[in-house]
Amino acid sequence: MEPASVINTRKMRYTGRALSCLKSGRLNPSLDAGNDKCLSSQAPFSSRHWNNAEVDDGDGKGPAKTFSSRPGRRIGPYPLTSHLASWVIDAFMRYSPSNAGLDLVRPFSDEFHEAVERERATSTGLHDLNLMELTYQVTLEIGAEILLTATDNGNVSDIQDEYHSSNAARDDHFSPWGKLLTGLVCDPPIISQFPFYLMMCQSFGLESDSSRENYVYSALTGVDWAKGKNVYSDRFRAFEENARASVPSLDDKLSGVDRSFWRISLAYLSAMNKIENSREFTTPRGSHINTPLDPYLLMAVRGFDTIGSAYMCSDGASYLDNAGMDSLIGSAVPNDVMDLHTDILTGETRNVLRLLYPNGQSLDQAIKTMSTVFSGMLCELFRGHKRARFEGREDGRIAATSPPYSFCRARHRRIFEVMESYIDQYPQFWDWTWEIYEHAKHQITEAGLNELLIDALHRGIDQTPLPDSQYNGFYDSYFEMIENRQESPKLNKSLGVKGELGDLVRQLHHLWHIELRDPNKKPGWGRRFDEKSDALFKKVGEYLGVKGGITDEVYQFAIAYGRLSMALPYIAYHTIDAIIIVHGVKAPK
Repeated sequence: MEPASVINTRKMRYTGRALSCLKSGRLNPSLDAGNDKCLSSQAPFSSRHWNNAEVDDGDGKGPAKTFSSRPGRRIGPYPLTSHLASWVIDAFMRYSPSNAGLDLVRPFSDEFHEAVERERATSTGLHDLNLMELTYQVTLEIGAEILLTATDNGNVSDIQDEYHSSNAARDDHFSPWGKLLTGLVCDPPIISQFPFYLMMCQSFGLESDSSRENYVYSALTGVDWAKGKNVYSDRFRAFEENARASVPSLDDKLSGVDRSFWRISLAYLSAMNKIENSREFTTPRGSHINTPLDPYLLMAVRGFDTIGSAYMCSDGASYLDNAGMDSLIGSAVPNDVMDLHTDILTGETRNVLRLLYPNGQSLDQAIKTMSTVFSGMLCELFRGHKRARFEGREDGRIAATSPPYSFCRARHRRIFEVMESYIDQYPQFWDWTWEIYEHAKHQITEAGLNELLIDALHRGIDQTPLPDSQYNGFYDSYFEMIENRQESPKLNKSLGVKGELGDLVRQLHHLWHIELRDPNKKPGWGRRFDEKSDALFKKVGEYLGVKGGITDEVYQFAIAYGRLSMALPYIAYHTIDAIIIVHGVKAPK
């Protein structure tokens, strides 16, 4: 998210006000010394059946064969893989899998490890494949443990397929975006959401290098994420075959670029998809899935489950230290905030809110929990901007891109329709929303900025307050945009867009900020808002598609869309989640 006036999109740089606030944020987060030891060689992993690599991928110290990364880039023991955060190592070392979980995972993880072995055979030495393999393997195991626990306590088996991404056909709004970014007709259009996510990531760092191969690989991640068992399977398969035939430079030998990070992520998604579809699972009717697992372990694997490490940096660099893990988890949190309602209806289990926050709270407690989730994300995005500007680290882009991705993607096209149902049932809805907003706003302090996201999310369990400290004004103009009940005549200038593109963005702002506050909206307004939002999004894609290529205007829209997607509707979903935690999900009509 880029709050209003943080980025001057016409000059493609941070504004003076933003730089001043970034500099004044005296960050001193927990130091993480890292660990050079190979985690897979230590107990409890050394004796696991999959831990028997036939090919050595090197130690990361030798030359990277004929492949190259950013000149001078070395972020850890391997040029493109950092240390793993010590808190993740500790959580992994304490973890002991169940026999039932291992039995469920084994046939599918075997396929995953075969894919990693193929990458080892041609390894460039840029990536720590052992660490990538271990983190995804543990994520597969924890995903299986969660499925089994949910089923043991589940009573919802009639999963509503119409809500699920692979069966929800309301995704034509993505069609022009897929063509613009990949050069291919992305069919079904749902596939296009992943190249769009990558473009939004690129806009965070105002990157000029936009590789078509990376956009096509991102589309292929959508194939494995969405295909499942459904009527679109043949179309997914056809797209994959066409993409590989149309873009031969996906072959590293032809491109001279190591994209093993994409292929390993694809192998993980394929394995997890097969695990989820291997049998019938059930889930609880309540929001909480009560596992015996360490909350920090659950947060770690939710971060890896996003495959955000593939999107983290354009050259595939994976920052897995404290800051990098916060970015990974930060890429999951807005997604899970927006999807809690739908995830309960569809039986989705890997939602961090479902895993961390128990039912049985009072509404006041749930409001404090969700305000801490919201403020924790704002503070994480501040740190991402600071690293991008002063440390040359672009990993914060995956967290910054999650809110706009959640607003436009095809996971479900009922964003405002769902909101309308909760507003109708709870007359105090907006009072609670402003309460969450005010609680969060008061946590944008030096103490909040110095708190790791994992600790903020953990603090949300028992609503422990932050210590008193100085307020930081980085988000002041963002807060003004939310609080302003009238449309500013300088809106297009503040959002950095003009002309026809500016008019389309202004219509989105008017819909989401002015019309949304109108107390006299006619029943059914939610569906109308969803349809109009999608139509405007599609028009932008068509307008930019005519221009061709990833131009400055594409990034200008991305930044404006990012600002709008973090404002009032997004905050309202924190209210929906607080209600769900206390009263349960509202069943669809």
